[in-house]
Amino acid sequence: MTTYTAEEDRRHIVAQHPILTFFVIAYAFSWAIGGLLIADYQGLISVPKALHYASAFGPAVAAVIVTALSSGRDGLADLWQRLTHWRVGLRWWLIGVGTPLALAVIAVVIYAVSNNTLPVLQQFGEVDYLGNIGALAALGLWVATYGFGEEIGWRGFAFHRLQAQGWVRAAVLVGVLWGLWHLPYFFYKANFIALGLGGFFGYLVSIIMGSLLLSWLYRGGGHSILLVALWHGLFDFVSASPIAEGTGNAVLSGIVIGWVILILREAARSQPQART
Repeated sequence: MTTYTAEEDRRHIVAQHPILTFFVIAYAFSWAIGGLLIADYQGLISVPKALHYASAFGPAVAAVIVTALSSGRDGLADLWQRLTHWRVGLRWWLIGVGTPLALAVIAVVIYAVSNNTLPVLQQFGEVDYLGNIGALAALGLWVATYGFGEEIGWRGFAFHRLQAQGWVRAAVLVGVLWGLWHLPYFFYKANFIALGLGGFFGYLVSIIMGSLLLSWLYRGGGHSILLVALWHGLFDFVSASPIAEGTGNAVLSGIVIGWVILILREAARSQPQART
């Protein structure tokens, strides 16, 4: 009979159930912070509301912990290689960086038409709970938190390990769990609370669409976490700014959904060829 030390037993359990362990840790980390912010919103305690941004690191923390326990140094080296992988080709850089910048231009045009005036660059620096920290600082914040903080886990770990069962199915599964991960926001963040229960399901659909897009980009970019983290951070930088409020966000979401539909149609056309 084989006996294990407590540490070996933990490693064995994680190695047997890496995906489940990943989601448990990601949720536990982020929801613990979310719980504090919900309590603050209810007036039970007082915590810095900027903790909201720390919750974004739950997926990254989970990915590193589970990789270390299940795959050791080799697994961490592979994760780092994909995190820093920048040789993805000009086409994928144009998509990964160019499309969110194009969406920023669209948001600016919509703002200008709606308000009969051009927005100022400083408006991109407006960040919830932190005020106006400047456009460059806001960009860095979004890329670091909801870019790398999320994508190291969602695409770099969960989707990366699940894609063998079919990338579309894996992207949808990760998208559902990614959407549910946001649930605490609907109990302390004003713009999420305003959506209500019906809005949550609509938000979940939009997150699934985002998961499909980012998973497609991750695969096309040679499994580059760097590429999807930059796209995610840039998109949030634009969509979370006052410039994209209201009509702008609706149009940006519509463009992303249309793009994903085209991606899925192309995937469906190419699927029979892959079987021959």
